[in-house]
Amino acid sequence: MEILKQHYFNTETIMEEVHQQCEDLLLYCTFNSKKKNCNKMFNFIKTYEGHCCAFNYAALNDGNMDEISYDDDIEYYSDPSNEGTSGIYVTSKSGRGSGLSVVLNVEPSDYPEWSLTPYNGAKILLNDPTDYPEITVLYKYVVLGQSLDIKVEPRIFQSDDDIRLVPLEKRNCAFHDEFLLQHTDRFSSETCKTECKMKNYADQCGCVPYKYPKDKALRICDFGDLECLNNLRARDIDWEKDCTPICYIECRDKRYSITSDVMPLLADFYPRNITLGHNISELSSLQVYFAKSTCNCFKNMLLIDFNYFIANYGGVFSLCFGVSIITLFEVIYSFLFSVLGTSCNYVKNTNKTIAKYDVENE
Repeated sequence: MEILKQHYFNTETIMEEVHQQCEDLLLYCTFNSKKKNCNKMFNFIKTYEGHCCAFNYAALNDGNMDEISYDDDIEYYSDPSNEGTSGIYVTSKSGRGSGLSVVLNVEPSDYPEWSLTPYNGAKILLNDPTDYPEITVLYKYVVLGQSLDIKVEPRIFQSDDDIRLVPLEKRNCAFHDEFLLQHTDRFSSETCKTECKMKNYADQCGCVPYKYPKDKALRICDFGDLECLNNLRARDIDWEKDCTPICYIECRDKRYSITSDVMPLLADFYPRNITLGHNISELSSLQVYFAKSTCNCFKNMLLIDFNYFIANYGGVFSLCFGVSIITLFEVIYSFLFSVLGTSCNYVKNTNKTIAKYDVENE
């Protein structure tokens, strides 16, 4: 390791050198059946699996991310709360032929004989584009000569701004602007947990694994730190116990479920110049699209607060019994006045009886 450092190599630069370049992996890309430049659609990012070519990623303020290139022929997501999610492709279409389609050249000849990978192909990770891909990630494998269809079904969770009036401890969810994270402008429960893991690695081992977001204040772990990292992973640690801030779930969030179909890759489905010069049995293809044109949306709203309670039940009493708040106070006043008056008369009569008894005894 010291020899590598002398030649300006470290763990991070080595991993950047050995990974497959995105321009070599991605042969052909379409979005909504329209051909696109793969290099403009995909960014080179870090994930819990290492370096990946990412589509629709807008999670971190990471120096490794390329600048977003906008296309006049594509519709982009516009967040109604302006929470830093620009550059995300959107589509209102569903079914095969919509969404993203990619032809992959996984270069099986690059796999060494001693490789521990049980397959030659690509691992496809799916997660919310505004989260660091580690905590809630769905994945599928696509191997050589196969065409993989991934059908996505989203679920949307929304919350009215009135929910902010409820204390955090009671609503148990946080809005994206309520906490400030180090590596993103938008609070995310998943990214919060990742930063909490980074802090634990830094506290216990003095470094963080290369796969995590860049942080100038933290050292990237090298081979000498492997023992500490492995011991830390082996221990049953509650990462979230001492997280600051607390990693509440998000009041406004998106979650996904997927189903998939696998079929043989057919060259006739793609332009001839794409597969020309390649062995079709060594290529793979991927299609990702929405399964349906509709999805389930769940919304949190504040139904009853104190003002609503007074107005609602005051109105019910007024309509049903002809009473009001003033009438209620008058009834209470009359009741207390009657009780106090009776008590005073009872005390007076008791005193008179005692005085009379004393006079008779004398």
